[in-house]
Amino acid sequence: MRRLVLLAVAMLSSAVAWSNEIEAVYRREATWAASMAATRQRILEEPSGRPDDGDLLSRLCRRFWEDFSETDWLLQDSPGRDPDAALDPWRSFGWYFDSRETAQEEERLIRRVLAELRDVPPDLSFRLDRLVGLQTAAGDPAWLEVYVDSCRLRRQQRLAILAEKAPRFVFTKHYTLGGSHYAYTEGQSDAQDERHFVPGAALCVARIEGDRVDVETLLEDRDGVIRDPDVSYDGRRVAFAWKKADLDDDYHLYEIDVQSRSVRQLTEGLGVADYEPAWLPDGDVIFNSTRCVQTVDCWWTEVSNLYRCDGDGRFLRRLTFDQVHDNFPTLTADGRVLYTRWEYNDRGQIYTQPLLQMNADGTGQTEFYGANSWFPTTILHARSIPGTQKVLAIATGHHSPQTGKLIVIDPAKGRQENEGVQLVAPRRDTPAVQVDSYGQEGELFQYPYPLSETEYLATYHPAGWPWASEAMGPHFGIYFMTADGRRELLVRDSELPCSQPVPLRARTAERVPSSLVDYRATEGSCYIQDVYAGGGLIGMPRGTVRRVRVVAIDYRAAGIGENRNGGPGGSALISTPVAIGNGTWDVKAILGEAQVYDDGSAFFRVPARTPLYFQLLDDRGRLVQTMRSWTTLQPGENASCVGCHEAKNTTPIAERAATKAFQAGCAPLEPFYGEPRGFSFRREIQPILDRFCVRCHDGAKGNAFALTGREVVDDHAKRIWTESYLALTHARPVKPGGWLGDPDHPMLNWMSAQSAPPMQPPYAAGSGRSQIIELLEESHEGVILPRDALSKIAAWIDLGVPYCGDYQEAHSWTPEEWEKYEHFLAKRKRLAAEEQAGILRWLRGSSESP
Repeated sequence: MRRLVLLAVAMLSSAVAWSNEIEAVYRREATWAASMAATRQRILEEPSGRPDDGDLLSRLCRRFWEDFSETDWLLQDSPGRDPDAALDPWRSFGWYFDSRETAQEEERLIRRVLAELRDVPPDLSFRLDRLVGLQTAAGDPAWLEVYVDSCRLRRQQRLAILAEKAPRFVFTKHYTLGGSHYAYTEGQSDAQDERHFVPGAALCVARIEGDRVDVETLLEDRDGVIRDPDVSYDGRRVAFAWKKADLDDDYHLYEIDVQSRSVRQLTEGLGVADYEPAWLPDGDVIFNSTRCVQTVDCWWTEVSNLYRCDGDGRFLRRLTFDQVHDNFPTLTADGRVLYTRWEYNDRGQIYTQPLLQMNADGTGQTEFYGANSWFPTTILHARSIPGTQKVLAIATGHHSPQTGKLIVIDPAKGRQENEGVQLVAPRRDTPAVQVDSYGQEGELFQYPYPLSETEYLATYHPAGWPWASEAMGPHFGIYFMTADGRRELLVRDSELPCSQPVPLRARTAERVPSSLVDYRATEGSCYIQDVYAGGGLIGMPRGTVRRVRVVAIDYRAAGIGENRNGGPGGSALISTPVAIGNGTWDVKAILGEAQVYDDGSAFFRVPARTPLYFQLLDDRGRLVQTMRSWTTLQPGENASCVGCHEAKNTTPIAERAATKAFQAGCAPLEPFYGEPRGFSFRREIQPILDRFCVRCHDGAKGNAFALTGREVVDDHAKRIWTESYLALTHARPVKPGGWLGDPDHPMLNWMSAQSAPPMQPPYAAGSGRSQIIELLEESHEGVILPRDALSKIAAWIDLGVPYCGDYQEAHSWTPEEWEKYEHFLAKRKRLAAEEQAGILRWLRGSSESP
């Protein structure tokens, strides 16, 4: 037995030694061709004749790719690569080291490159013919020398195209951004929970010189992170975000003059992160910021929304008032702003990161692509393709860093699922899949910049996560890329990933419409031409909808306590919950209702700078359809839509131009039994139960379930529920995470917080499907409820059974937790007051709105 153990140890030691020797061979040669040939020879000296050790081959492939740029040509030109699968080292690299009798594979490789050249030089043809005629052995470095010379000529021709369109570009070096979710990139100094900061960064400029790319460092910081460059319209300045230290600084906006190298800071403030700037043609900057002071509903991480300031960082004003993250604003040729919005009002949080659009002043916020889609899971880093209405973007996942697959979006073909989405580089089938971490297998893309419909700058890595370093992620390079997958490596660094390329050139200013925002106003107006025109009311006869309810959403300032939900849309933790699990994510307030005329039209006023969503009600006040998103109007904005969930490729109905609502004029909302307020179960519903129900439903032995206001402390959610609330929602305790309600129960049915992304049919959930409403309308046990009581119970169901009217109601927090929430709420109010003061200063000095 001892002899067998010693023999096994000896064999293992020998294998390790051989593996180490193989990995070291390539370093002994001066050129890639010679190193490949020498490594092949050493491998073939082994009896097996090939590297059967998959790990060895993968390590060898990676080291060749990192040390010899020619290896990227081999990975590109080797046949059979599946761009959506993990890199197969044998198919794309290892075939060269096999014991082959002929050099047919090398010949095919060379001929594939020559076929792409416009004119094949006689010298290359002669050298190839000579190798073929002499039957030169496989593995002879002469084959790869001809291949490399052919690739260099191909590179010259490819880069000539790039030099014409973008002879210079700026880019950054830093770690691969992201966290547990695609949007967590701000690394805020006073973050409540998750934070990410990996120091080491640079801002650089690259210049195309023939087949070379010369790189110059504009700014370097080994202790901080520099990111998100954007070039001004005159081509002279670069705006970027810079965080100089982990806890003593945050991302803020800076500007560098490319000629003089002078740097100036535009925004400031410890405890807020400003990043992802984009220049506007008038010199203003739109950017992403955590100044809204919110945390995501499903964790404790800070939220970012979009803001705008002038070229000196003054007159900040918030443009979006969104539930969770907005990301990566860019401008289209006609002056619209594209951005990613993560949204999950009354639906699951995993698959709803659509691409939105708005005007540069924040008006006209609406869908661009995928608002009711499972696929793409997340659309990120989107930029308009010149001369088209198409967009180049990254399709990525939810619980993923900001990496994924390269796609072209053509909204003319449709705006949901894969109707208008095409995987490119290369073009291939684009199935509409339902997966959380989409696009993380195999090659990875980031930050594409379209130069035309078929030519792009892109951040790219051929192997992706298997070759990632722990802190930095994959060592991305910047490539010139074509839609069919041809590529040339432009920039790569041995220490830091390179990303975020933007051409450094003057450009024609987009046509940005004049702003219609009036910051002296406090309201806007909403006009609906015909609620029946959209897909939300398919099958509903005219006259079904009588009212539109307007609901405002409020968002949490800090994360305290938690519970869980689950359903068709996924599952999640809910921080600072305001309902049992599966109930509403957020605090909601009914602002009022407006009439829907018999022609389907409605016209009403709403408060500005407030996230709103609409619910359509029938003649009994029951929910017919609900908007599981929201919109926000700027002061003085007049917003309109064709119908209920109408396709964005439709136009207004010409024959219904003069609707009854339009003729009647814009009307104020009719109050819902008092002033607008956060809907609280204890304030709105429990008094009804106390008056009409508890004499029977008192919880006494032998009586029916309890509808009393007796308190039930939930140590997970850190809330104090009532017996009645838990009974009506058919809630049960679950581990981990407190109480979970049943949204599909026939007695009391509501739109689950984990409903699926696609559009729901009319009467899919809510008071119109809840038997309790029918029971109460039929005078249950002789009890006749007044109209206001029935209306409040129905509204409570339709809002997703909220318990709290604000985030501090019915809490069971410790003094420290109360102090924490108060701290961040005060921070929110302070920053909002500073923003308002800046707007007022601007108004005093100008006759126009900013």
